Amino acid sequence: MKRLPPFRLNLLLSLLPLCALVHAKESPAQLPVVKVTARTATQDDTVTRSQLELRQARDLSDVYRADAEIAVGGGGSAFAQKVYIRGMEESMLSLSIDGAQQNGKVYHHQTALVIDPQLIRAIEIEKGTAAASAGPGALGGAIRLYTVDAADLLRPGQSWGASGSAGAYNNKGWRGSLNAYGRTEQLDLLFAASRVTTKNYRDGQGQVVADSASEREHYLGKLGLALSDKSRVVASWQRSVDDGVRNARANMVAFAHPVVPNDPIPQELARDTASLRFESADWYGLGALETQFYRTEVGTDRTTKAGRNYGERLDTQGFDLGLKRGFGRHELKYGLNWRTDETEALKIQDRFKNTGSGRERSHVAGGYAEGSLDLGQVDVSAGVRYDKYSYTDNHNQSYRSSGLSPSASLRWEVTQGLVLKAGHARALRGVGLKEAFMLDIARWKNAAEISPERAANSEVGFEYGAAGWNFSGNVYRQQIRNFITTFSCDAPGGCRGNAGTAHVKGYELALGYGRGVWRGRASVAEAKPDLEGRALGDGDLGLGVRTGRTWTGALNYRMPQQGLELGWQARRVEALSYLPTGSEQMGFKPGYVVHDLQLAWRPMRDERLRVNVALRNLFDKFYYDQATYAFNGWQNKTLGFAEPGRDLRVELNWRY
Repeated sequence: MKRLPPFRLNLLLSLLPLCALVHAKESPAQLPVVKVTARTATQDDTVTRSQLELRQARDLSDVYRADAEIAVGGGGSAFAQKVYIRGMEESMLSLSIDGAQQNGKVYHHQTALVIDPQLIRAIEIEKGTAAASAGPGALGGAIRLYTVDAADLLRPGQSWGASGSAGAYNNKGWRGSLNAYGRTEQLDLLFAASRVTTKNYRDGQGQVVADSASEREHYLGKLGLALSDKSRVVASWQRSVDDGVRNARANMVAFAHPVVPNDPIPQELARDTASLRFESADWYGLGALETQFYRTEVGTDRTTKAGRNYGERLDTQGFDLGLKRGFGRHELKYGLNWRTDETEALKIQDRFKNTGSGRERSHVAGGYAEGSLDLGQVDVSAGVRYDKYSYTDNHNQSYRSSGLSPSASLRWEVTQGLVLKAGHARALRGVGLKEAFMLDIARWKNAAEISPERAANSEVGFEYGAAGWNFSGNVYRQQIRNFITTFSCDAPGGCRGNAGTAHVKGYELALGYGRGVWRGRASVAEAKPDLEGRALGDGDLGLGVRTGRTWTGALNYRMPQQGLELGWQARRVEALSYLPTGSEQMGFKPGYVVHDLQLAWRPMRDERLRVNVALRNLFDKFYYDQATYAFNGWQNKTLGFAEPGRDLRVELNWRY
């Protein structure tokens, strides 16, 4: 297969002279990173690097396995996995890596994001319609991933170092990585490379899942320079490539069809992200500043059995500026966002030009202001953003929209340890790019009139903590009006338009304990998404899917003297009745319980060596994740991939 090249770094290189805008002072110090994060009443969560290391996470399913409000469908192939928060698909979320937005959709049968989880430092998850500072178009929430820095890999007292790891999975594959990094008073740098190779895995019945193998390569480079004791500039670049032979619709098993068979073919997905970020602890008295230029390019390449080579490209460029200033116990955040997205279908075969130009472009520019008042026992936050969207499709039709997205939240400390919270947030997303794959299909056209999508989320909850225990819960109601999707039709007026209003109602309860060497957590969550009163099914691609009530449990025990940490994790999903795609009779998704064990051992006091052992799916359970495309009435068979069976993972990591 032709390997997709990385995009040219002209954008990043052209921005480097901006570093000279700030003059260096003597004795510069390491500057803490300024984060402009949202403030809402939602049940937000954070995934840490230590959690990902303990799980030996290798794909998105491993990353979000412990969160009852997040489901990952697609089976054991990273290429096909999709993330759902409260039943809403990843395309309804705001996704970013180190602040660089990952927007648009290339092909609805594959993932929107390929990344090595062990290059991640932390993940912030904002569930439900996001606050004003989360950026434009965050209808269903936001996921912000932050990659590792040199400081995350250096051992105590080190200035320069290197590390390497090697791991093997008995179901089936291996992972290896090499990293080099260092830090001085002025400079910090990092280069990391990893490779994950998986073969066709076995499900819980011992059957080999055909065409699930892949080869993934990941690269990360960062260069940070302290310009003064209050300012810093960081340049970063990341590349991820997934290559393998999988079915044309990668989230479905092979099947025969007289026109569009689902044959296994060579496919590749590559993503490149580059950014240049400037940080200042106090910028000309206006507050802490973080501003960033970024570019992301996603490319796909496929070759059919008939020999046709084609694919898609999605190019995102953007600029964000955020300021944060304190006024005693109060805080004000404000900023600007700008983003341009371009997409293209490559090597179109349409001699009648019914697909138009095969290219589309969209643009959004906006600004926000968000403040919080600390009134002692009561914390009040409110914000608003204004966004202006423009979009020109492949048939030269233009769409314009603009509007406000307000949000507000209240936190009340009723007594010591007990906090009640409530919030409401709204978000606007203008008409934007079609899925890039659709630009090669003549009958998938925009209607002449399409309204922008508008989301609203209302939420109430509580938090209580005492003597090492914490108990929390949320109840929410969300709606997304004017959901935009593509209909299966041949109407001359267009097949892409507004499908109506989607609703989600649900809750989450969580109980945690942390004291001494013990850590534990249990949670239960249920979301009920529907579209115009109809429960979402597997065919509601681009919107969401309904899954059964989900329970999670985890328990960790540390033995500091021995350098050991032991962990257990379980996930239970209750059975669900649903209407399968292409069927008129109700179907049934079986429930399942899956257990995992984890062990981390650091035998040396200087932590040079780390040994991780993980046993996923301890009891070799055969099951389909309920977020996976399941039974199809037209094909009269289950089209999704079963999850992997028992998988023993062993990894050694050495730091020099």
